[in-house]
Amino acid sequence: MSFSDLVFWSCATLTLYTYVGYPLLLAASTAGRYRKGDGESVDPGWESPPVSMIIPAYNEEQVIARKIQNSLELDYPAAKLEIVVVSDGSIDATEKMAREAAGQRVRLVFRADHQGKTACINAVLPGLSGEIVVFTDANALFFPDAMRRLAAPFCDSSIGCVMGELQYRREDSLNSSLGEGLYWRYENFIKERESRLGSTIVGNGAIYAMRRSLCRSLPLQVEADVANPLLALRAGSRVVFERRARCWERAAGTVREEFGRKTRIITNQIVTYLCGSRDWAPLSVGAAFQITSHKVLRWLVPLFLVGMFLASAVEAEASATFRWLLAFQGAFYLLAVGGWLWESLGGQVPRLLFVAYYYCAVNAASLKGILDFLLGKRYVVWEKAASTR
Repeated sequence: MSFSDLVFWSCATLTLYTYVGYPLLLAASTAGRYRKGDGESVDPGWESPPVSMIIPAYNEEQVIARKIQNSLELDYPAAKLEIVVVSDGSIDATEKMAREAAGQRVRLVFRADHQGKTACINAVLPGLSGEIVVFTDANALFFPDAMRRLAAPFCDSSIGCVMGELQYRREDSLNSSLGEGLYWRYENFIKERESRLGSTIVGNGAIYAMRRSLCRSLPLQVEADVANPLLALRAGSRVVFERRARCWERAAGTVREEFGRKTRIITNQIVTYLCGSRDWAPLSVGAAFQITSHKVLRWLVPLFLVGMFLASAVEAEASATFRWLLAFQGAFYLLAVGGWLWESLGGQVPRLLFVAYYYCAVNAASLKGILDFLLGKRYVVWEKAASTR
């Protein structure tokens, strides 16, 4: 076997393991296996714990009133639900609209400086009254029973963090069904299987809850939504996925907007994982394996794809097999370029082009996220995708 042969098949194997092998390994390991709290109904006799919900907001005038109303209407005892809205130096009408919608049950905190989501959480964390802290985003709307579903697993003392399910909605964009929608269905399968195995390691900032005793103030460059589950794991607690605790938000209208969001997320995830490995208690071998399989290898997929393409090009002259492999890869990337051009011209990307375009854009975002990290760029604050509001 030549060196280029070795490069191609090594890269192909790692790519296949990342997307297919790891989910299949989880499925095989958890077949017929349930942990306490998995798939159980909420016990009507269980006493709901006091809960504090943090809603960070920066220039959210389009959604903040609706988010507050949605939070007030949740099926959870009002006396046990503390709602805190934190404006991160908003310069639009966010604070005015929050005042009008808040009433007596919502505490408003208006910060003068724009320092990012982690700074908002740090600012209010010490004064929270709840035993459970619920983290969310201003544009994420909870289903009526979502708070009960998030709180119920905490009756098991071994559970320190509960992840809910985020759904994407948007009728005028394939990104909702073939892009982010399909991606999150795939992610939720993995998280559910990891949870059955013991703990999942990945959530999302739109809907998750954590014991107040496990929360701590974090460095501003750290992504709280990534760090908090790690803190729970490092404390010896389980992190579980409760897919019946649901919320929804609008998907981005274009893949271009998703590219920017994913770039930021990947850069911040790398920072957070490295910070945790340096400053916090060590993770278990199982959790480290999950992070490597679920996250690290996925970040590296674009490098594997480049290795496959270059190795195919080197071997194509001498091997008919590699000529076909090179032609297939080239055709796939041409479809992606076609999708990019179509969207750049303002058109609705056809389904034939969209999957290739979305896949390549996601991997390009991984590559850029890694480069941004290596170049020292940090996304402490960022601009939201306007079409998701």
